[in-house]
Amino acid sequence: MAREPLPVGARLPEVMLEGPEGRLTLAEIRNGHALVIAFYVEDKTPTCAAQLSALGADLKLIEQCGARLVAISSDSTESHASFREEQRFAFPLLTDSSLEVARAFGVADETTGRCTRAVFVSDRAGRIVEAIPHYNPANLSQYAAVFASLGLDPS
Repeated sequence: MAREPLPVGARLPEVMLEGPEGRLTLAEIRNGHALVIAFYVEDKTPTCAAQLSALGADLKLIEQCGARLVAISSDSTESHASFREEQRFAFPLLTDSSLEVARAFGVADETTGRCTRAVFVSDRAGRIVEAIPHYNPANLSQYAAVFASLGLDPS
C-alpha cells in the first residue's frame, strides 16, 4: 500500500542517505538551514536533467534565501557522480537505493523501484513548508511555489 505524500506542516523524517561524503541524515544535511529536496526518477534522462538544471541555475538564489538544495534518486553513487560531473551540478545528488527515504516522503514507485518526481521544502526547523508530490519541471507555477516558500515574492 502506497503512503500518502508528506503534507505541509509535517516534520522531515529521520532518514539516512548516501552521498559523496558518505552516509548522512537529512538533519545533518540541513544543519540549521532551510532545505529544498528534489526527488527525481533517474540519472541521465532528459526530463530529470531539465528538472535539476533549472533548480541548479537558481542555486545562488536558493542559498541567498538561507537554504540548501539536494536531489535524491535511487541511482548509485557512481551514477550520480558521472551525472553530476556531466551536468556540472553544484549541489549533491544523494542515493536512496532502498527507497526508504522515498517511502518516508510518500514518493516511492514500487513498480519501477524508483522515486517519483517531487519537491519538498523545509524551513530551518525541519518542518515542511511546501510539498509538490507530482512535480512537473515545465509547470512554472510549481517552480515559483518553491521560491515563494523560501520567502521570495514571485511577482
